[in-house]
Amino acid sequence: MTPTPRKFARDSLGLAITQYLVRAMSMGRSFIAAKLLDPTSFGAWNALQLMMDYGALAPLGTQQGLDQLVPRRLVEGDATRTAQLKRAALFNAIALTLLFSAFGLSWASVGSSRMRSLWHLSGLSLALLCVMLVNVANLGTGILRSHGDIGGLTRWYVLQGLIGSGLGLVLLVWFGRWGLLWGWFAGCLIAFLFVAVRARHVFPLLPTPAVESLDLLQVGLPLYVFASSSIIMRNLDRIVVLRFLGTQALGFYGLSVNVLTLLMAIPDSLAYVSYPMLVRRYSEAREDPEAIRERVERLVRGVSTALPLAAGLCALWSRDLVHTVLPRYDACVEPLQVLAFGAAGLSQAAFASLVLMTVGRRIILVPSAVFLTALSGGLQLLSLRWNGGLTGIAAASAVAYLMSGAVLMSLAAAGLGYSFRRMFVLIVRCFLPTALAATLCWGASWAFLRELGPFTLMAFARLLAASAAFTTAYLLFVAPFARGIGFISLAQEFKVPFFGRRPEGPEGPR
Repeated sequence: MTPTPRKFARDSLGLAITQYLVRAMSMGRSFIAAKLLDPTSFGAWNALQLMMDYGALAPLGTQQGLDQLVPRRLVEGDATRTAQLKRAALFNAIALTLLFSAFGLSWASVGSSRMRSLWHLSGLSLALLCVMLVNVANLGTGILRSHGDIGGLTRWYVLQGLIGSGLGLVLLVWFGRWGLLWGWFAGCLIAFLFVAVRARHVFPLLPTPAVESLDLLQVGLPLYVFASSSIIMRNLDRIVVLRFLGTQALGFYGLSVNVLTLLMAIPDSLAYVSYPMLVRRYSEAREDPEAIRERVERLVRGVSTALPLAAGLCALWSRDLVHTVLPRYDACVEPLQVLAFGAAGLSQAAFASLVLMTVGRRIILVPSAVFLTALSGGLQLLSLRWNGGLTGIAAASAVAYLMSGAVLMSLAAAGLGYSFRRMFVLIVRCFLPTALAATLCWGASWAFLRELGPFTLMAFARLLAASAAFTTAYLLFVAPFARGIGFISLAQEFKVPFFGRRPEGPEGPR
């Protein structure tokens, strides 16, 4: 049964909130794991997570093709062809994930492999089994979403995050980093079983090769290349750290990346909820870009104004908190502070990609994503050549993130029909707040936080003073850029709790 627009919006908001909470839970797991493990063991866990992240790319464009083709088949009403398409997608996911797993185990078995020495083939096999469970479950949740069952997708996130993170921390106490892996496997398995039962009437668990297998890859390839490039760009710095600086360095750097991930939780969730809204409004206006210009501009300006404030506060508090709570991880502080300000670039890139997909310019995402990923890797290798260490890699990544946001936002603005002058003004409004926040954060640190010692009451008072000074100065400087955004009305449009509804008159919402 197709959900009503009101129910769909409510379920989408619930999914966005759930994604944020699960991501926060995952970050909490990382901090507790870092506290209980030494940096080398924590780095080993981060290395295994990297392998599982890249395993999600194994089905190539199957997931993206399924997301586009299933709704069309449902509209056509041909149940036989729809079921055949789903079985072909399942065949692709299983076959390609098995191929990825075989390659990964073969690579780990030959020569001196750091991953094999850290986890042995048994640990790598268990991690690859998690990859298989997640990839197949992703097909099921994608089909549930196509049938309007957003609630099923939300529950899958909850089960996987709650069990995978919670049980992993419990087992960590007795089994160390292996407890994290077994907990994650339990979460993946139970979440997979839930999807198998929930989607049993719409997701046939019988893989069948068919001509649709190639159709799925062909249709999903452009979005897959962009999504893959985005994942690679977000993870490339960790690969460089592991390859050239070692497992312990990855333990330090991985903690910094977790903070960036939490900062990106709200922008990513907003982007997820915004996409169907933009598509619907664009379609209702007969593909007129003007119908979504104002909404897109308010949204990207709102995020680009609020996110640097959170990044600055995070940078101010990180040094004393890490030194007090995780003293063995002091080396992560500077990379963390630098990466925090790269979040603005990633958020703008995410929103820009949605705009380009909405207005039918998704093909341009492919060369853009490949170029920007190559640029990111080049900058990181250059920082190593200059002996920049972890902070240099973080700076290279942050610069690549900001450049990615600027390039993709310029392309999105062109797709919306902006003139060059209006495009330039939008880019300045989106990225100048980040420059202001970084400058003011440095000034507040220099004025209040030059001394590092025990976390006493006086140190806490200095942190509060630095935070107050930074926040006040930032809000004063950024106020002119925030005019016309309407934060309260944006919150009401997205049905954020505690903001109520906009008043309605005889002609509807005002």
